[in-house]
Amino acid sequence: AKRNLEAFIYTLGYAEDDEGKDGLEHFTTHDDSLEFLSGIGFKVPVQERAVCKNIQEAIDFCLKWEEKRDAYEYEIDGMVVKVNSRELQERAGYTSHHPRWAIAFKFKAKQATTKLENVEYQVGKIGSITPVAKVAPVPLAGVTISSISLHNADFIEEKDLHFNDTVLIERAGDVIPYIVKALPELRDGSEDKIKFPEFCPVNDTDTPVKLVRTEGEAAWRCPNCVCGSQDLQRIIFHVSKPAMNIDGMGKSIVERFFELGWISDMADVYNLDYEKIGQLEGFGQKSADNLEEAIGKAKQSPIYRVLHSLAIHHLGKKVSKLLAQEIDHVLDLCNWTEEDFTHIKDVGPKVAQNVMEFFAIERNVEMLKRMESFGVNLKQTEDDKPVEVSDDAPLAGKTILFTGKLHRMSRKEAQMKAEAAGARNISAVSSKLSILVVGEKAGSKLKKAQALGTVQVLTEDEFLELFD
Repeated sequence: AKRNLEAFIYTLGYAEDDEGKDGLEHFTTHDDSLEFLSGIGFKVPVQERAVCKNIQEAIDFCLKWEEKRDAYEYEIDGMVVKVNSRELQERAGYTSHHPRWAIAFKFKAKQATTKLENVEYQVGKIGSITPVAKVAPVPLAGVTISSISLHNADFIEEKDLHFNDTVLIERAGDVIPYIVKALPELRDGSEDKIKFPEFCPVNDTDTPVKLVRTEGEAAWRCPNCVCGSQDLQRIIFHVSKPAMNIDGMGKSIVERFFELGWISDMADVYNLDYEKIGQLEGFGQKSADNLEEAIGKAKQSPIYRVLHSLAIHHLGKKVSKLLAQEIDHVLDLCNWTEEDFTHIKDVGPKVAQNVMEFFAIERNVEMLKRMESFGVNLKQTEDDKPVEVSDDAPLAGKTILFTGKLHRMSRKEAQMKAEAAGARNISAVSSKLSILVVGEKAGSKLKKAQALGTVQVLTEDEFLELFD
């Protein structure tokens, strides 16, 4: 209310009726549920919504809105086409990140022309060099564009980009600025071809460092791991949510501490002076205390997070988990051979080579030892250990779904128990479902499972009896 925002509701995810039962069962269509929400005072799409009889009607409706998008009071980049029948929605189900019964119809991106004035080069956490075009500021789709990524040397070559070119730009998906093409017909002779540098353009040592490119990869990289620019990017990744997940230590905070000389590598993050931080402009002691608490929590992370946070090329979270299952201590990897890595399913020679190179550098090993001396856990935790599932586990090879309110455990605890017994949790009732565990006020999922006739339906107590 203080920010004077408006909310438009686009779906009804959960409802209970007066008897405490699943309220969604009262609606046979998505449109019905929106009408209900409108009737009790919520703002829902009205003119922006239509029930279409077939695909062509849906496409025509979307195209009509694309024509009048500029006159609309809000910035929009497309429409969403949904299955109206709730029964069909249930049958379609969900992936891990989106419903299968809805799809985006994206409008064509808006375009503009501007001048390519300069190119700056940025270095990433693994030394990748990314060229960034600096263009004359131009308004486009509600924002002013002045910087556009050129991705890599091949992109510059393919687009035949020159300094002082007039370029056609758009926001891909109405979000990310993108150079569509140069307009060579507008060149006047003042343009110079952009040449990708041969040596690292952000090198902060006295000796020039020649860039390298691995066969099959697009990026040129600076091989100098003793580089302040790379160190900064590695620290930014190290504290980020996918890695050590240190709340309150975002990119700008890391950059500030780095400039002040308080941190120069990942280990320094765990040896900060919180009294000094509390005196820093824009902080205060409360913020410093919160940061200390967040860093203290991160120190106890499972080692798969530590491995992932080291920013080793090709070492993602999935493979980090696989490695963490095989070691007692992070520094055990110092003694691993390529064969030790590649005997693990889904771990290939590229990952093996990159991890071995990282642990062969004394600077990296010393950093990890310092991290441990500052209290960071480098030993395998329970969260790192593989879930042992025997062939005779009670739910081996089964798929399972929980619905309704459970009383003897939380939904998450039940799912973890099922996984430990060999089952795989899925999100919707379908022919692929083996077991449905029903709690209190089980709704449409139970009816659908009963209609299929192939799903074993268990109460919470019956589910727990499987483990007796």
